[in-house]
Amino acid sequence: MAAPSYTEDLTDIDLAESGSTGWTAFNISGGGGGAPAFGADFGMQGAGCWDKAASNAERGLAVNKTPGTGTVAAGVHIFVWGFNATPGVCQNLATRGAYVIIGTGTGAFVQFHVEGSDTYGASGRVAKCYPIDYVTTANTGSIPYRTVTGTPGATPTYFGFGLNTNATVKGSNMGCDAIRYGTGAYITAGEVANPATFAGFQAQNDSINNRWGILSLVGGGYELQGRFVIGQNNSGTPTLAYFADSDKGIVIVDTPHSEATFTQIIVDHASTTCLLTNINIQAAGTHNPGRFVVNNASSTVTITGGTWTDIGITTLRAGCTIDGLTWRTTDAITLNDADVQNCLIDKNTATSAMVTTPSNMTSNVVDNEFISDGTGHAINLGSVAASTSFTWKNTLSGYVAGTTGDPVTTGTSGNEAILCNVAASQKLTINVATGYTVPSVKNDGTGTVAVVSAGVTIDVNVKDQAGANVQSALVYIDDDLGAAGNITNTTTDASGNITQATYNGAETTATLRVRKYGYKPFISTITLLSNTATNVTLITDPQQT
Repeated sequence: MAAPSYTEDLTDIDLAESGSTGWTAFNISGGGGGAPAFGADFGMQGAGCWDKAASNAERGLAVNKTPGTGTVAAGVHIFVWGFNATPGVCQNLATRGAYVIIGTGTGAFVQFHVEGSDTYGASGRVAKCYPIDYVTTANTGSIPYRTVTGTPGATPTYFGFGLNTNATVKGSNMGCDAIRYGTGAYITAGEVANPATFAGFQAQNDSINNRWGILSLVGGGYELQGRFVIGQNNSGTPTLAYFADSDKGIVIVDTPHSEATFTQIIVDHASTTCLLTNINIQAAGTHNPGRFVVNNASSTVTITGGTWTDIGITTLRAGCTIDGLTWRTTDAITLNDADVQNCLIDKNTATSAMVTTPSNMTSNVVDNEFISDGTGHAINLGSVAASTSFTWKNTLSGYVAGTTGDPVTTGTSGNEAILCNVAASQKLTINVATGYTVPSVKNDGTGTVAVVSAGVTIDVNVKDQAGANVQSALVYIDDDLGAAGNITNTTTDASGNITQATYNGAETTATLRVRKYGYKPFISTITLLSNTATNVTLITDPQQT
């Protein structure tokens, strides 16, 4: 396979270089302020950018271009670079401290408020790329703040940046650089010895010749805005990729003027491999919190460790193995036959934290911990059309307490651990394995639900030193709870076996004792966490022969 290919689907509207034409002033609070000019001082991409002064006034600059209807296609955003040299004298966000200008004329445009004196702060960056979903409706009084002048048309032809300042400044204090439209990043190829990585794309993204504004390195971590597609080319065609990375932090940028589903990490193509180890993802806002989506059930996706916080929907497929990941205050997790084990699902914000089916529960959803914030369900099993059963092997905290019963009494509070819809005359049986929390159940159907303690089975085979089966050996298994009694007290059959014993209690270990006249007593500790088979060899005791 070839070396990794890092591409994007951004189409240039104007790169704001010295040969660019069509730049004009937007002197919003009156005349004056001077015409835009090209300069190297505020350049963010290429050799420089176009700049202008906003001194104790509201001023902007924009370029007149006609990129076509692609700028307003579904999923497409307009990426605009803006620079503010005087953040300390800007108005606040609500009163257009800094804004992106997009419209169809100098008297018909939208100001998308992107920064202000209350957002720049001591560490806020004065040069950023802002993705905008072009709409022509105003929102006055809350985020996303927008101001509409005139009646902008549906397909924009003016693109730029502006400031609203409250003090006198010296010379030009704002710049507008590369303006593009598209959806994001597309990664293909790579191999085990040379996989695609976040750093590999970021190096291309942050090159001064590119400055795509998709995945940027900031303070030792990455900021992502837009699509990050592993296994598609920039035409959207599924194409093989091999991606592997570890120990990285990614922040999903708060983009109030984007579509709510703008930022997504997507894995595609049947033969794509995506290996993520200790990758931490954090959403910086609630409007566009980011999603993780696997498109193809044959993609190999292995996620080990890491914490994903506040992000949106996670959609997995059959080829996904998730081990030790923490989802904290995220949206719903849809499994689609994925394996999820040893994970923490902490205070998920969806009505149901995880969506799967009964057939996946016994082997695919194992040893996870679900913590409730007091509302919602841990698992949504959907419609159960025919009688079936599964073994429950997860722990719970904060949900309505569960009970056993056949049928069990189901709840209606909305905070039961399991949600299901069992069809009429059908029965769902939930066998709770030893050591796991008994789940509560909300059943929206007219069928029945049984919650029973499945227990573990214990097999013992006894032989002598020559390997011959020992019949009639006394086998005693004590669950170590004293007054609670024993698990079994029986003798071996002609094959040296005891009849299969079952344990349904809370202990994790037991004491096994085996005796028969003519042999030395045998004693050992066995586990009760899973089905167990123990082979015992009895040693001849000369004193008893």
